[in-house]
Amino acid sequence: MKNYKLIETKYIDEVTSNVSVYEHINTGAKVLTLENHDNNKAFGIGFRTPPEKGNGVCHIVEHCVLSGSKKYRTKEPFMDLIKSSLQTFLNAMTFPDKTIYPVSSRNKKDFYNLMDVYLDAVFYPMIHEEEKIFLQEGWHYELENKDDELKYNGVVYNEMKGVYSSSENIVADGITFALHENSSYGVDSGGDPKLIPSLSYEEFKNYHKKYYHPSNSYIYLYGDLNMEEALDYIHENYLKDFERQEIDSKVILNDELKETKDVEITFSASKEEMKGNVDYLAQGWTIGYQDNKMDVFMRDFLSELLIDAQAAPLKKKIFELGLAEDVYAETSSSLPLDLSIVLKNTDADKKDEFVKVLRETLEDLVKNGIDRDFLQATLNKFEFIFREGGGTQKAIIYYIRALNSWLYDSSPLDSLFYNDVIEEIKSKIDDGFVEKYIEEKILNNNYSVVLSARPELDKNEKQDEELRVELQNKKENMTDEEIEEIIRKTKELDEYQSNEDSDEAKATIPSLEIEDIDEKVTHYDMEEDEIEGIKLIKTPRDTNGIVYTTISTEISHVEKSDLEKVQTLVALLGLIDTENYSYEELNNEIYKATGGIGFYPTIYVDSNDNDKFSIRLNIKMKSTSDNVARGLEIIREITENSKFDSKKRISELLFILKSRYESTILQSGHQVIASIVKSYYSKTSDLQSHLGGIDYYNFLKELTEDFENKFDGIKSEMEKIYHELFHRDDLIISLTGDIDEINNLKPEYEKYINSLKSEKYERVNYDFKPNNKNEGIYTTSNVVYVSKGYDLSKLGLDYKGDIVVLQNILNSSYLHNEIRAKGGAYGAGVSVGRNLEMATYSYRDPNLTNTLKVYDEIGEYIRNLKISDEELKNFIIGSLNAFDPLLSPAQVGDINLSRYITGLKEEDLEKSKKEALATSIDGLKSYADIFDKAMNENYFAALGSEKIIKDSQKIFKEVKSLK
Repeated sequence: MKNYKLIETKYIDEVTSNVSVYEHINTGAKVLTLENHDNNKAFGIGFRTPPEKGNGVCHIVEHCVLSGSKKYRTKEPFMDLIKSSLQTFLNAMTFPDKTIYPVSSRNKKDFYNLMDVYLDAVFYPMIHEEEKIFLQEGWHYELENKDDELKYNGVVYNEMKGVYSSSENIVADGITFALHENSSYGVDSGGDPKLIPSLSYEEFKNYHKKYYHPSNSYIYLYGDLNMEEALDYIHENYLKDFERQEIDSKVILNDELKETKDVEITFSASKEEMKGNVDYLAQGWTIGYQDNKMDVFMRDFLSELLIDAQAAPLKKKIFELGLAEDVYAETSSSLPLDLSIVLKNTDADKKDEFVKVLRETLEDLVKNGIDRDFLQATLNKFEFIFREGGGTQKAIIYYIRALNSWLYDSSPLDSLFYNDVIEEIKSKIDDGFVEKYIEEKILNNNYSVVLSARPELDKNEKQDEELRVELQNKKENMTDEEIEEIIRKTKELDEYQSNEDSDEAKATIPSLEIEDIDEKVTHYDMEEDEIEGIKLIKTPRDTNGIVYTTISTEISHVEKSDLEKVQTLVALLGLIDTENYSYEELNNEIYKATGGIGFYPTIYVDSNDNDKFSIRLNIKMKSTSDNVARGLEIIREITENSKFDSKKRISELLFILKSRYESTILQSGHQVIASIVKSYYSKTSDLQSHLGGIDYYNFLKELTEDFENKFDGIKSEMEKIYHELFHRDDLIISLTGDIDEINNLKPEYEKYINSLKSEKYERVNYDFKPNNKNEGIYTTSNVVYVSKGYDLSKLGLDYKGDIVVLQNILNSSYLHNEIRAKGGAYGAGVSVGRNLEMATYSYRDPNLTNTLKVYDEIGEYIRNLKISDEELKNFIIGSLNAFDPLLSPAQVGDINLSRYITGLKEEDLEKSKKEALATSIDGLKSYADIFDKAMNENYFAALGSEKIIKDSQKIFKEVKSLK
């Protein structure tokens, strides 16, 4: 490789790759390659991008560079690739000090196309010639008519309004900004919505010019690539055209705090939320920096050991004293290694008690030592994490992990292998290494912040009103010419967004040909076997020595009114005492022997008949083969001997569960609102809502609000259900791993099967009546999540593979353009399952009624669809991963089990794939009437901003608070 200088090379077991580090000779671009046998090829390019202000410039540049470039002339090549590529990952991410652009694909030609588009995007973006890209993705004034209110709009602006609506995000930022004031980490790289409108177009362009240069780049290649060929391609097509520059992208650090800093902040809360203890308390420390490998590992290890694990001593003490309903760790993704313990739903007046408890508990651990079983169990948990790699997207995760040291001028290899660190800790564990580390890095560390956060009634609404008045005053002080200029720019931006790319521009986007596509789907070997009349599903995969076990039992005998209790019960299993172990001891036994044991109610729908389904309880365990027997013993202990008599412990767990559900609802509002709409019209989605959706959250909320009075009743009901869940009737065991090891383990599974009682339970006939509740559910968010949908099978439609192509067209063209590009939402889409349950969704959306209007006009859009044969081909190709997604070894086992239960066969998927490949314009247009009918059924809901929802409350049947 004549254009690159080899810095170091090594085979690393943890990533099963030959790892090499290079420097590009002309430019100084840094290069990392991971060469292996994985056919999922990955590329990434990243830049060190320290924020200079909180105006979001790093984040906005990340969005904008993917909106057209020198070679690729469409408005949004990123979306064109989403439409037309076989990509298995395609995204860009802004971190506190870096911006990265990773892609992956299993198809070599597609991989090179993706890599080229991304390289052209970052080095030669169209942003320097087209301001409207900045206006759309960043921020702009919006004014359509002279008498309208002046507003701000923009994708990043609205995204960050959503982020700043979350009290957890506000608390996390509060800790970080206090620890790192006057540094690169003292401002938000994502952008503070109050500061984003201060960013000028010129400052935005200059930021790109400064930092997006090969001399400041970190290039990554992964997979079964010819690395020399790939690196030559990058040199010949891009790097050779640049000269080395000295770029000052150094991260600025603040002086370390000499004494603990006290910080008080507020967050917005509604009238309903002000009624309870919704305060936060936190203490955070900077315990080191990314250039110390032991500190890197120990920061994450301590967050688990002290706070997040079920037997974590700090968590245990907090709950013992009743200081909070939830407690969790926060860690940074930056040069300083921050570790924080956060109390949620607490009383901020207990700050002194909280700090005292932390210190006394840690002092006791240092003095008397940490339980050795607990230490060993936690270390084993981390070993499993590294043994598993990064799961489905390991190619991308390895890139991010490497940057943890690479970005700060240390070797990227330091972040890719940890066995040496784990072995060092193991060798010192009995000498008090962990206790001494806690003493040095936490107890004797004044580089610390204590934060309290209190709710402020309708803070978001007050700020929105202040902004409205500010913009009103601004408008009143504008000349007629200035107002006309904003109206003109608003109109021009709308025209820019509405106009189709020219045929010439479209032709610049690289694409595959239909001949490049295999009509087959990936074949996954599966062997059927039996033990004692029980079906055994075996999936041979290379799992790095892990055996994945799923024990699946039919539980469709449970009454609908008891489904929430089932979910509550299984959420407690493994976390409460049993006859032979306290919950702390049980935690240790689980993680000394396994990588985890979990219990998951799952609904499987028959692939040929949507009205046929089964509710099953899946017990999932991952372990090495030599520990399978012990793992099965622990499962028996949990399923036979769990005790439900500790009111205090169960109360703690349920309050944590409620808190985590609330966080999920706010972080994944688009998924939540789509599931709510589907529960209005679908029996299985309604059941799923009781097993973990919004109905379960409401059950949990009511239970925790009156737990003292309800405990005896719920305990009795759970105990009855518990004794009816674990049996041999219709039992299926699924095993994934080395086939010889699996076969050798059959006697252990036989022993487990023989321990189960043989009971027959009558299946319940679940009643369901569709009901378009049309709810508006408000939270403290500044944005909304909006969904509308219906069951297309009820309108006479049969599933056909071309509907996946239609879904791609709607998501990447119509909904993206109308709701994201024009409307300013962070995202939008529609999902249609094989069972034809359809739901639209929007994400961090500033609009409600207009979004519903866009949904209502889907049918009309389909009816008038105008795309060329070339565009149709690209949409078809971009849809095909739906039939053949990228899967981790564990997921392959899950897929084989699911296909066995539902009756879905490989040939069914291939039939659908062929139907997708044969998609025609006329076939797509035939769906127009179905979508019209579906929208006319009028099943919709919205979640989010109280103001936005109440401003449109006439359209809802019920408006209510989430809490």
